[in-house]
Amino acid sequence: MDVSQMAIFAPLGVKFALSPIAPTGFIEACHSRGILAAPSGLTSNELWSLHTHGAKLIKLFHAGTTSPSILKSMLGVGCFGELNIIPSGGITPASVDAWWNAGAKVVGLGANLVGKDINFPDGSAEYNSAHQEWEETGREAARQLFIKAASRTL
Repeated sequence: MDVSQMAIFAPLGVKFALSPIAPTGFIEACHSRGILAAPSGLTSNELWSLHTHGAKLIKLFHAGTTSPSILKSMLGVGCFGELNIIPSGGITPASVDAWWNAGAKVVGLGANLVGKDINFPDGSAEYNSAHQEWEETGREAARQLFIKAASRTL
């Protein structure tokens, strides 16, 4: 994510910006344009630093290297309960409830939400296999997650 991209995205009506990293000036560049910044961190120090720099939503990335129990434990310590965390990377439809129960405000699912076929060239064997999987199970799983998410109260 390049901070200068915010000047391009803001006029398009972007409401939030997720980043797999925390570029210098990202939070300020987003917030000055009315865009919710969601920079990424993994350690408690990184997450707290992003919070103290004004991040209202922090992406825990790559969440697949940690666990819901670690997030729950972290959010139970002192001021960490103030953090609004979106775990992303390695989250599956089967693990969403565990992350929500651990205190995640929202979850990021990427290809697990929209289909892994987006990762492959159209027409390739990998694309065709992933697309078939999406049609057979993924679409309905995503629909059920949207229904569940819509019924949550924060």
